[in-house]
Amino acid sequence: MREYELTVVYDLAVQEAGGPDASPQHLTQMVESRGGKMLNIDHWGRRRMAYPIGRAMDADYIVSRIEIDPAGVTGLEAALGIDERVFRHLIMRADELPVPPPPREPRRQPGAEVPAPAPVAEAVAAPVEEAAPVVAESAAPETPSSDYTADAATTTEVAPAAPADEAPAVEPQA
Repeated sequence: MREYELTVVYDLAVQEAGGPDASPQHLTQMVESRGGKMLNIDHWGRRRMAYPIGRAMDADYIVSRIEIDPAGVTGLEAALGIDERVFRHLIMRADELPVPPPPREPRRQPGAEVPAPAPVAEAVAAPVEEAAPVVAESAAPETPSSDYTADAATTTEVAPAAPADEAPAVEPQA
């Protein structure tokens, strides 16, 4: 026996005819008739579909974990495909499912007190960025922008380079 996740999208007529638990009962009956066992049923209820299927805009969603022989999966898929009350279905092996994300923290209400943050360990300190030397060109006058403040300790002035057309001075050898 192998564990699978089964998702079924039912027509709302099933729920309207048999009550709110008709869809999960129908699914349980289908799985158990093929030698399987229902491990968990998550009945999402009535949801809006991404696109209409046969004039239906809403459907009844059920996500469940089942344990069934791999040979029984083929018969279950065939039965779900033939049933007119089932819009869509998907069966996946549980070991192929992605790892679920960790649970999120609940949202805070506006105006509610914010709990004090936990103390930060002193060993973890913010990284200190080293300032890169600033190169000033002699042809352009320096006009600092309003949002930039230069510190005298971090600013380095570089002498202008010799023009390219002048050859460097070389002393004659004696």
